[in-house]
Amino acid sequence: MNPTIALIDMNAFLASVEQALNPDLIGKPVIVGGMPGTRGVVICASYEARKLGVKFGLPLAEAYRRLPGAAFLKGDIKIYRDYWAEVCDIFYSFSPLVEPVSMDEAYLDLSGSLALYDSIEALSLLIRNTVLKRLNIRCSVGIGQSKMLAKIACELAKTKSAGGKQGIAVIKPKEETTILNRLSVDNLPNVGYKTRKLLAELGVYTIKQFREIPRPVLIELFGKRGLEWYDYARGIDKREVKTSALPKSISRETTFNADSVDRKFLRGTLYYLLERVCLELRRLSLQTRRIGVKLRYVDYLFSDQAQTLNSYVDSEPEIFPAVMKLFSELYTRKVGIRHLGITATRLIPSIRQFGLFDRQNEKHSNLTAGLDKVRRHYGYHAIFYGKTMPLGDKFREVVDGYELRTPSLSL
Repeated sequence: MNPTIALIDMNAFLASVEQALNPDLIGKPVIVGGMPGTRGVVICASYEARKLGVKFGLPLAEAYRRLPGAAFLKGDIKIYRDYWAEVCDIFYSFSPLVEPVSMDEAYLDLSGSLALYDSIEALSLLIRNTVLKRLNIRCSVGIGQSKMLAKIACELAKTKSAGGKQGIAVIKPKEETTILNRLSVDNLPNVGYKTRKLLAELGVYTIKQFREIPRPVLIELFGKRGLEWYDYARGIDKREVKTSALPKSISRETTFNADSVDRKFLRGTLYYLLERVCLELRRLSLQTRRIGVKLRYVDYLFSDQAQTLNSYVDSEPEIFPAVMKLFSELYTRKVGIRHLGITATRLIPSIRQFGLFDRQNEKHSNLTAGLDKVRRHYGYHAIFYGKTMPLGDKFREVVDGYELRTPSLSL
């Protein structure tokens, strides 16, 4: 039996959650990311805002210039996570094989569920209506025989959703070649700017044209990846829906209301962001082996760098020296910084065994565990490191820390 794969995309998820929480916003342009007059970028725009030219990544100042009548909201990551957990619960009620790929979309393998329903269209509509009825937010459902075809179908479904129609699209086996022929090479998995540019130099713009390239030529040009694209161009995608709940990365970041050159404040911000990352690592019982720092200057020039750690860890004292080393290597201009971020990758489940003489790391682990326990009962400010004290002059204190601008929305 051929597999039946779905990609479900929550339409303008963050903005849709805000509209669900406040019915007065339904049908109106909603922009999540920050308030007018503050720095930052649009994190999510409702379809009403997108139709009027406001999209993800647009500076808030420009978004306000284009759409001064929109509802501008800072957003709340905790609320969005709760909603996403509810969405995933609904997905699992239809299939045990669910692979979240971000906090607004997931692949489902519906092969084993299909026998319980009249048709795949009926099953897709039921999933969509269940999400709408329970959470009052809409989603787009794309169905195909593989992840690639499900993603292409989901893009077609989102076009329907934006037009007010039921956001469901199914690519049937007999339609695959016809649909692939009219798509650009961008629709093949993992085709980026450099590959697209090289193919354009060869006069290849569509999947149909790509399919005409002989396999040996693709291997010579792209190596193993060329073999994958050879199959993808023919609708062959052997990737399975992976049910692992492990995220690929955990990150926290913030944009400042005013740029800063104050190294104590920047150092304190980095430590606080690292605390947020490590707290999430420990909450999920994960450890990281690679840490990254990114910064953006006031003139929007971006710089980032990462370092592999000596071992898998989850505590701030063990990681912070690497963070400061990266920061000192990155911050080389006499220009104010407007944005900082910390990202942990190479994550594995926490399995820690201290060596006989590994007393220092054991001490760090016990200390952070103690801090977590105190803060769960009495709040972040009951006990904190002096490194983060400069943040009190810049950010509003809340129970679980500081209210930062544009916190990262990564899982």
